[in-house]
Amino acid sequence: MKQYKQGIPLNKTAPTTNSGSAVKSVALATFKFLRASSAQASKIPGVLQQATSDIVEAWAESSPKP
Repeated sequence: MKQYKQGIPLNKTAPTTNSGSAVKSVALATFKFLRASSAQASKIPGVLQQATSDIVEAWAESSPKP
């Protein structure tokens, strides 16, 4: 009869769920970033409209008045 010697691990091995929570953490951070970016992007049209009106006013004020 053959006998095989195998070592018994003394330390607990880390469960494979750690990689799953790392993926979850990265996905959560990505989605938070995307939501924040979309919130900021929704403000751009208002900022552009204000900048356009400021430029038009400045152009009008800079024209020589007879």
